[in-house]
Amino acid sequence: MSEFEGVKAAKHEHLYGRYDANGLDTGFRLQGQHFYNRVEELDELDEEFTGEWLKWVYGYMYNRTGLDPKTRILIVLGEAIVLGAEMQIPNHIRSAMRVGASQDEILEVILQSCIYAGMPRMMVAMKAYRKLCKDLGLRDLTDPVFRGDARE
Repeated sequence: MSEFEGVKAAKHEHLYGRYDANGLDTGFRLQGQHFYNRVEELDELDEEFTGEWLKWVYGYMYNRTGLDPKTRILIVLGEAIVLGAEMQIPNHIRSAMRVGASQDEILEVILQSCIYAGMPRMMVAMKAYRKLCKDLGLRDLTDPVFRGDARE
């Protein structure tokens, strides 16, 4: 085991020793390493908040039975777009992929967001989606001509 892997394993053990395992398992299943990075950041600042956030959001809300995981994450993606939560959009696109959402389903959520969020927020999400698809080799996409600054 490398030194990096050892540190990572120790941090993982620390988090599971301190916080709700169900919440941690759910978060990691949905968001991978990105989730653990966020938990570590919060843990350094406020353990009490981190514990309550994990229990409520990941231990409870993401595990309710009223929606299947794919539908729930597609809704969360739409909410992130409408709110303009640019930092969260790529994360929730990846989460949707992890729970089995098709490229067409993800794209449809992004397109539907223009109804309540407007074109500017939809285009932010579209750019994030295009970049992620291109980076992951999921779609053969060109670099968009439109840069958003009216110079083209």
